[in-house]
Amino acid sequence: MPELPEGVDPDIFEDLHTSLAGLTLCHVLDRPAELWELVQLLRMERAMVRGEIYRYDGLGEGYRAGGIARTIVQKLEAIRDRTGPLIQGFRKFLEALPGVPKDPETREFIVAFITLSGKGRDAVARWVADPAGSVEDAAGKIRVIAGIVDGYRKALREWMPVPPPPSSPLDKENRPQMTPRFQRAAFPATGPLIPAGKPAAPAAPAPAPAPPRPEAPDPAPARPEPVAAKPPPPPPEETPPPADGAPPATLILPRGVNPDILEDIRRVDQCRMVFRETHQEIEVWEVFCLVMLDSEATQASLEQLLKLRENGDRQAFTDGALALFERLLKLRAEHGKFVRELRGYLGTLAVGTFGKETMEMALGFIVASGRGRERAQMWLQEPNRYRSEAAGRLEDVISRTMNYQTALRMVGPQG
Repeated sequence: MPELPEGVDPDIFEDLHTSLAGLTLCHVLDRPAELWELVQLLRMERAMVRGEIYRYDGLGEGYRAGGIARTIVQKLEAIRDRTGPLIQGFRKFLEALPGVPKDPETREFIVAFITLSGKGRDAVARWVADPAGSVEDAAGKIRVIAGIVDGYRKALREWMPVPPPPSSPLDKENRPQMTPRFQRAAFPATGPLIPAGKPAAPAAPAPAPAPPRPEAPDPAPARPEPVAAKPPPPPPEETPPPADGAPPATLILPRGVNPDILEDIRRVDQCRMVFRETHQEIEVWEVFCLVMLDSEATQASLEQLLKLRENGDRQAFTDGALALFERLLKLRAEHGKFVRELRGYLGTLAVGTFGKETMEMALGFIVASGRGRERAQMWLQEPNRYRSEAAGRLEDVISRTMNYQTALRMVGPQG
């Protein structure tokens, strides 16, 4: 199994790799950031940053037009207000410190690396407060950090995290548990690691050269013939709208969004709408299970209910909704206790702050997945042992949940 070079911590490597991608995203958002800012933001709001990077990868030029990710800008401003003066003082201190590498990018990595932890920021605060008395202590530590930074910069050129598959947010059938976390880059990166501006737009393909015109003998002078007017071209045929309200085939979904799973999410929305109309008390995870564990039967029931509603047959619509609710009650009885315990445990994990809808959808993805329930049962049996794994998995599910929320807004509701 491929491993990162010796001395490179996987978590720090992944944070730096994601932070560099986040710097490109910040240029797209017209709010250039510094590496230390992104590293600190990632430590506080990892799932949010990763989710926005996934979305940008999927939407490309349409990302900024979507008017999303303003929260990233707000949180970066808060980080700069809180820590910016200290970093500014630290940069001045480094300028006067002997033996510090002169390369600007190396210095940026040193600043980011030493401010990764609270202990490092405390050391920086002491040095800035007493520059003259801190030279010896700081010089020795900076030399060590500069050597560590060189190892990480080399690894960032040659290695990358294994990209997530376009699958369900938790069921990674194509990515077994023992799949490597990192892989060697097909082409090692060259040039600066820190992006200096917005990514360049892909160049338009050059038009194909016109074939050479064959030379013809000079014709004999002839009397010009009158040119008949050309009839106007026929109007272009209109492309018929996609059947059944399906999204157009040309739609570019965010990275990691499976169209089949997206259709399930739309059915979840349909079910919730039906139960709102009939005033049934439900939870989001229950509807996820209803849709994803019994997809064909639920789809047939929904299609029938939507037709009844469209035809104005309220009694039949209400009866059908109650029958669907009876199936949901069985799922509630089967999984309710487990979900209550799992929700409480997930609430103790350090994964940042997200909206209630996002967290409830993420919980629904976990509970509606056979593998997700199995792993979650292990978390609950040994909560301290699996805390790190659970937080990482939950961050991944939240990131992908946000991708599906974006995709749902792109394709619009159904029914």
